[in-house]
Amino acid sequence: MHRVAFLVIGGFVVLVGLVLLVAPGSYFQLYAVTYVPGMDFPARRFAPAVLALGALLLVARRLDPGPFVATLCLICALAFLGVAATGVAAWTSNIARPAILGAAALELVIAGVFLGLWVRLRKL
Repeated sequence: MHRVAFLVIGGFVVLVGLVLLVAPGSYFQLYAVTYVPGMDFPARRFAPAVLALGALLLVARRLDPGPFVATLCLICALAFLGVAATGVAAWTSNIARPAILGAAALELVIAGVFLGLWVRLRKL
């Protein structure tokens, strides 16, 4: 039940991490109202953490359902809810372009997937 979600979402997160590492300017130009080349530095510094989350999900897909997998789902749900909230907040304060709302919607869907998995897995 969690294996496919971890594979798909983990792969997606790895791709985002690679974009932040290799081409952070493209990420900022898509979402930020104003792009300043110096913005690349924090994105590249954060990229390894994003890559690590993706790798963790890819590796954890092989684990049997249990308390660790359930807790990982809850943590990921909260993380994606937080990321979606920051995107909406950036849009309402005119820091981000409307494209961020599409990203926030996807992040809410991902959070919902993780919350659904958490509800199912914590009962096991």
